[in-house]
Amino acid sequence: MNQKKYIDRRWFVLLLLPLCLFSCTKNFKDYNTNPNALPIEFINRDNVYLGGFFKKMQESVLAVGGTGTNAANAYQRINNLCGDIYGGYHGMTHNWNAAGDQTTYNFTAVSWNGVAFNSFYTDIVRNSDTINKYAVNNPDVKALAKIIKVEAAHRIVDMYGPIPYFKTGTTLGTFGSPYDPMDVIYYSFFKDLDTAVTTLKQYAALGAKPMANFDAVYGGDYRLWIKFANSLKLRLAMRIAYVDPDKAKQYAEEAVNNEFGIITENSANAVIGGSGNIKYRNPLDILSNAYDETRMSANMESFLKGYKDPRLALWFEAATIAGDTVSTYRGIRNGNIIADGSKYIPFSKLKTDFQLTWLSASEVYFLRAEGALRGWNMGGAAQQLYESGVTKSFEQWGASGATAYLANSSNTPTEYSDPINSDNNVAATSGLLSTMTIKWNDADNFEKKLERILTQKWIAVYPNGQEAWSEYRRTGYPKLFGIKRNQGNDGRLSEAYPIKRLPYPASEYIQNAVNVTKGVQLLGGTDLGGTKLWWDKK
Repeated sequence: MNQKKYIDRRWFVLLLLPLCLFSCTKNFKDYNTNPNALPIEFINRDNVYLGGFFKKMQESVLAVGGTGTNAANAYQRINNLCGDIYGGYHGMTHNWNAAGDQTTYNFTAVSWNGVAFNSFYTDIVRNSDTINKYAVNNPDVKALAKIIKVEAAHRIVDMYGPIPYFKTGTTLGTFGSPYDPMDVIYYSFFKDLDTAVTTLKQYAALGAKPMANFDAVYGGDYRLWIKFANSLKLRLAMRIAYVDPDKAKQYAEEAVNNEFGIITENSANAVIGGSGNIKYRNPLDILSNAYDETRMSANMESFLKGYKDPRLALWFEAATIAGDTVSTYRGIRNGNIIADGSKYIPFSKLKTDFQLTWLSASEVYFLRAEGALRGWNMGGAAQQLYESGVTKSFEQWGASGATAYLANSSNTPTEYSDPINSDNNVAATSGLLSTMTIKWNDADNFEKKLERILTQKWIAVYPNGQEAWSEYRRTGYPKLFGIKRNQGNDGRLSEAYPIKRLPYPASEYIQNAVNVTKGVQLLGGTDLGGTKLWWDKK
């Protein structure tokens, strides 16, 4: 992974402006002989230059923005064919390769498993490095970039494990980039978030919004950025609950008890919506409607229909299968070998009239509920926080009936039936079906309460599949039925043993062979999908 130095075209735009206006001044020689450098006053003026890199970082966390279908294609390969599938949210109407593809754990037939890895360095690290280099007098901008980098980086290490992090390609040039231990990277996340929050406090106290024109998440509101940073710290603290419970408790309590607080209302949700008059198109719209490839998953059908969840109709469209005598919703089971993709196109499409969310109030309440269940100081009891998580999710999506939903003690996920291929069916007798109910029962043991929290959390964080996949690996909940067939080279993977990570891209073995070999050693296992990550210790 050798990164070439990046020279943005905007450098030349800003360079030509002073040349045209002051071509006869004494500075002409400096501009003429150093075309790749700009005086710091031009770079920092109105944050225009820095704002461009800051905005690009935001757009790259979940791949939004851009022109044409570029963002949708990136989103599909980075998110949809990874977390969205492995987390149990979406199914695909066809296969991309007869020998298998990423949906059936075959990473050699296609090379999509490297897209997220390479995009992180191209779109996040490179822009972060540029901001750090030129934001000499803008510590607030550096702090924001630090928060976004953590948000993006934790997704990547949660996909792969150890990665090059502290010294990347632009630092070492042709010598490549060394891999860093996953635990060391994770602990740096907490330090970076704390540093960023400390920096932003003084700006937040003044109500300053110097990045308002470039901020596609919070419109430049630093108070909300601090709440997000604290909430992200809480998420990451919970991720290490099984590998380092003492540190997890410490970091979680610090996040919840920070003076600026955490996200508690949907108005503070981290939504990547756009800035100014520019509103981003949900990339799932293209994947579901234009491409006719992404549909509701079999797992989502099972849980939402079984629970009679009112969010079902807000997230998916009814199927249009000719044989259905009544309107119903149908999901596709992953790992399905599809001979004729046209037969699955009539399954339930996605509704996409919303913008993507990095982190929501409902997720924060579920994190706090789990923390309270573990005996941590989360500012409330587990039941109260669990019920608030469900309520906030209903509010977020404009669904009614949260009170009745929470009072239901009988509904459970329903059996799954594939009208095209009965081999994909999941019956109650299969042992693959969840039996979890909704209503809180304080008499339940720890594990059953945890499963209840994680089941509702899994529903509420939709469509953030990467987070769903990470929490599923960390806890084993909710109980999902895995892919039907494994066409990859890791025989451990099955319905009962779902994928744990993405293998490193083939390009690393060509361009960074010595370091990726050391990275596999840090991983503690083979570079295959069944090797568990550092925090996956349950």
